[in-house]
Formats: sequence, C-alpha cells, structure tokens
Amino acid sequence: MNCRDVMRLAPLYISGELEGERAAEFDAHLRTCPSCIEELERQARLDARLREVLLAREVDVTEVDRRVRGLIAADAKGHKLPAFEPRWRRWTAMAVGFTAALVLVVVAYRSLGVDVPRVYADAATDHRLEVTEHQPRPWLTDPEQIASLAEQQAIPPPTLDRIASGRYHLVHGKLCYLDRRVFLHLVFSDGARNFSLYLRPPDARVLSGRVREIANGRPLCTADFAHDHVVSVETPEVLAFIVTDQSADAALDLARFAATVL
Repeated sequence: MNCRDVMRLAPLYISGELEGERAAEFDAHLRTCPSCIEELERQARLDARLREVLLAREVDVTEVDRRVRGLIAADAKGHKLPAFEPRWRRWTAMAVGFTAALVLVVVAYRSLGVDVPRVYADAATDHRLEVTEHQPRPWLTDPEQIASLAEQQAIPPPTLDRIASGRYHLVHGKLCYLDRRVFLHLVFSDGARNFSLYLRPPDARVLSGRVREIANGRPLCTADFAHDHVVSVETPEVLAFIVTDQSADAALDLARFAATVL
C-alpha cells in the first residue's frame, strides 16, 4: 500500500470501517511513513471537530416529524395533495426539506458509536460491573503478584511500572475475558478517578473503532458505550484498552500517556 492508497482510505480508517487485510496493510504503512501519520492526525482532528460542532446543539425534530407524518396520513387516506403552490410556498418547502436533510445528518452523527465493536462493548461492560458497581470479584492487590500474572500472560513486567511512573498508581488487577480473549484487567487511579486498563499481547486482529487522534505515532481509537468511554492503543508489545465512566477527555489523557510510555 502506498501513500496515495492511504489517503484514499483514510476516511474509512478514521471512522473504523476499514477492516481485515486492508486495515492491516494500512497500519503497516503508517509504521514506516511519518508524513502519512501527520496527515492522518490532521484528518482525525478535523473529524473530531466536525463531530463536536454537530453534536453541540440539541436538534428538535418534532415539527418536521409531525409534518411528514401528516403528509403520509393524508396520502394513505386518498386525499389529494396540491400539485402546485405559490412560489413562496415552494421556497418554504425547499427550506423545510433542507432543514430535514440537516436533521438527518445530525441524527446520523448522533447514532455513530451505537454499533460498538464487541471488544469495546465488553470492556465498557466489564468496567461498569467491576469498577463502577463494585461487583464482588477476587482481585490481586500485591504488586508482585500482579506483575507475576502479567508475565504469565506474556505482558512485559516493566509495562505496569511505566504506567505507574506518572500521576497514576496501580490499585488492583485480575484476569478477564473480552471478546473471547484473555486480558489482564488493571485498575489505576489518579487520586480522584479510577480507570480500567485492559492489556494483552498484540494479535492478528486489527483495532476497530473511530480514530480520534495520533499520539506518539500510534492511532488512538475510541468508542462510547452507554456512559463509558473506551480508547484503544496498540504498541509492538501490548494491546491496551482504557475505560472510564468519567469523561472522554479523561480516557484520552491516559491513552496519550500510555502511547508515550508503553
């Protein structure tokens, strides 16, 4: 795959719609091409800004919905709809049509993320049960035992130290299943908030999700599930999912830090 292919497929990659072999080829190209990473980061920022603008205001579709339903009902009853209207009415109808189209665009953007990839949904659900709702589960709290568990899962022990070297400290850890794969579930805290960090060695599966930004040359892929925010990042040594029920920015902050130190 060359730079032209990457630019052509970039919108699909950012939206999380590029899968399989093409996504793997895309990732392989990014690892060797700083200029494409820079352009992808620019497009991801633009995409994120567009989403923020479109989602910033609530759109009331009640009136448009009422009018459309009224026309459908009239047609179903056999009532004759006017074939010609004065010009000002035609312009009004065009304006209403344009507004309806804009509403559909906004609604479509609001629906993004509803079809969440399973691994993101599993991570968010596990975080909610284990961390937010504090379901009774056996946790390891001894750092040495957690490090030993990480080593058993082929996760380099320094990985935990690197995350805990900043403003985050390790609370506890255990194993869990996400999308039929074993992950090491670690809970970190910054003193005010708890984060779930799910780790496992990279495998053949390509990360899905919407690319929010590029950090340290690595795409940060995001997905929202209910009130939880999930960010994934992959390095040569680990595949990581960060989950929090606090805010999307909080999840991104930890993901940026992980992309830098892992």
